[in-house]
Amino acid sequence: MTGNLFLKNDARMHFVIVNEDGSARMWLYKDKGGDGIRLNNGVDGGGEFVFGKNSEFYSPSHIHSGNAFFASDGNAYGTCWGGYLSTWLNNNFAARDNNINIRSTWDWVNQNFVSDITLGQEGVYCPVNNVVSWTFRTPAGCMITGIIVQDTGSHSADNIGGVYYKPIQKRVNGAVMTIAG
Repeated sequence: MTGNLFLKNDARMHFVIVNEDGSARMWLYKDKGGDGIRLNNGVDGGGEFVFGKNSEFYSPSHIHSGNAFFASDGNAYGTCWGGYLSTWLNNNFAARDNNINIRSTWDWVNQNFVSDITLGQEGVYCPVNNVVSWTFRTPAGCMITGIIVQDTGSHSADNIGGVYYKPIQKRVNGAVMTIAG
């Protein structure tokens, strides 16, 4: 045969290859408005392959490429994975997780690391009388949180009447501790 072969009809028509005994070896067809070109393996079985009009390909079972294949359950098999991809992933994630757990667990981290920083109860220092100058050092682990400004008259320490301070505290394993100074 030379040239083109036309099958003209709005209903389903098949292009069929038959065996000598008349049994269908292969069916090729596309319904009008259908989802794609269908290829059926005839009496040999195996289901239909669909070359979809949406550019998708459907196989009723595995798709092979050399010794590798994609299984109908979505798994991949190949020598680069040493077998099935799902097995390789499970083994490697398990090894990674075990290595992480050896390094530290959540419980160990929560017991040994700071989970919160806060300030403790406020203290105040005010020098007695109206002094010309004064010095104040916060207690160990504390920080100044405010100053008292007042009109104390002349010859005072710039009208600073005192300071407020609070201890810096950390929470480790649920216990609150004032930091060392």
